[in-house]
Amino acid sequence: MKSIIYGFLITFSLITLSSCEVIEDLKPSKDDKTQTDTTTTGTNNPTTPTTPTNPNNPPQSDYIEATAQDLMHQAYGPDDLQKFDIHIPAKRSPTKTKVVIILHGGSWKELDKGFMKNYVSQIKDKGDNWVIVNANYRLTFQNGIKYDQQIQDLGTLINKILSMRQQYSFSDKIYFIGASAGGHLALAYSYTVDKSKYVKGISVIAAPIDLTSDKIRVGEFGQDIENLIGQPYSTNPDAFKRASPRYQVTKVSPPTIMFYGGKDDFIPSDQGEFLRQQLQANAVINSYNFYPEQGHEWMLLSETIDKTLVFFGDDNTRN
Repeated sequence: MKSIIYGFLITFSLITLSSCEVIEDLKPSKDDKTQTDTTTTGTNNPTTPTTPTNPNNPPQSDYIEATAQDLMHQAYGPDDLQKFDIHIPAKRSPTKTKVVIILHGGSWKELDKGFMKNYVSQIKDKGDNWVIVNANYRLTFQNGIKYDQQIQDLGTLINKILSMRQQYSFSDKIYFIGASAGGHLALAYSYTVDKSKYVKGISVIAAPIDLTSDKIRVGEFGQDIENLIGQPYSTNPDAFKRASPRYQVTKVSPPTIMFYGGKDDFIPSDQGEFLRQQLQANAVINSYNFYPEQGHEWMLLSETIDKTLVFFGDDNTRN
């Protein structure tokens, strides 16, 4: 039991060197096929002319200078777990300052935003002009809380964040970073519920992708999945499929970057492959990063945040 609790992102090293053997940045080509591009995740057309800037009429900046704010334990619902921290930079823009939402892991049943403080500090140190949201969501140990309720929490959270835009001057461009179960929820929400296309990109670390897979529905984690769905797999396999990002990808899914380890005792490495294949088949911009020596207790946070922020910088879809 202890290994499961602490397997979900409790301790993170700031190591920047790794043994990543497979890194692919993929983008759709014009005929909807995918191609490998190790330098960019964009779809820029080099033949498209650009309008030169008139030096006598420079573009006006809408950045403002204000006091940076760290607003802790903000409520987005009546439940004690419906809380978030929001970190707002001093220099910000209502059109350019983007929002990144961090979601913790814990088998959908435990842990909280406190375990993701390293993510916040890393993005503050590395990121350029991000509003950082570190959020809790209701957990399956609570009566009546299942997959649908956790997905609803993300929608309610985003609505609350967007309601703060005018007061604090940031954009409506939303990005997710989710670890394990948090990554699963980020994908599921973005792929199925985000009809307004607010979500511009997702980064997931060791996220469960196919809840129908026999390899993932084993031991205590298999029971955690059943608790998430609310019934045994044998009773309603379609409910497990419905909650699986593998089967939720469409051609309008947001760009997705993935990080998986070859020595993960909880999430089989083929889970990441399942998602990569579906993203490629639907010509969705994606980057798949596989580290043969990494386990579920992710030890490459610094490198992961570096790659994630570079990937999120290519905001070239879902405009």
